Amino acid sequence: MSTSNQENLETFLRITKTVAVKNERPSPFHLKALFEEHDPPIINELDQALEEAGNCLTNDQCACLFANVVNLNFENGRVKDRTLIRNAEKSLRIDSGDARDVIDGIENQFQTDQVFDEDEDWDLFCAGLIAIAHADGNLAPSEEAYIERLTPGKKHLETGKKIAGEKPAEELGELLADFNTRQRRCLAAHSINLMFVDGEWSGSEQEYFELATKKMRLSQFEEDRLMKGLWTLQNLSVFA
Repeated sequence: MSTSNQENLETFLRITKTVAVKNERPSPFHLKALFEEHDPPIINELDQALEEAGNCLTNDQCACLFANVVNLNFENGRVKDRTLIRNAEKSLRIDSGDARDVIDGIENQFQTDQVFDEDEDWDLFCAGLIAIAHADGNLAPSEEAYIERLTPGKKHLETGKKIAGEKPAEELGELLADFNTRQRRCLAAHSINLMFVDGEWSGSEQEYFELATKKMRLSQFEEDRLMKGLWTLQNLSVFA
């Protein structure tokens, strides 16, 4: 990592840690290790820090920072501080259309408790995620922990494993197609996150994800919007 990128990473971590503390949000899974390693200090003047970041970060780094500010700014499925997001959009030179796409893509992952309420839906939600995670032949502990963290009870994880183990991809995809639109978007959002959790984006997981989104009748526009938000959120390689 170059000196400038190291400094930019520190800037990124200081701002995201400050937003997390300000909004009383837990450390996101993709930032937790970095927060622990770098222990970034909390910033007193957040708006000024965002302006300074906009002057020194690359376009891709600004996009990643914006997505992470957005990600840390949701509460109960809704944006908590719209002023902060508007300031970040302006300071980080984010196109307004791109900003809307990122916000919409990220928002879908925070709708889980709002769109799933029946046991059968939770079981199938877990089965879909497990099938995607296991597409590379391995359900990593980090992937299992991610799924369990989303669900209201471990029983859904166990039932989801059973369903994913018994149903071929085509049949499971047909079952997922019965989800309503909001449920399908939420599942797709967490599927994208899951492909990042173990630190390896595998081709087999990507193929299974594409099959699942096709079966769920998710439009290319919806898929692209989700991917834009969640890929930008987790693409920390821009600081490498």
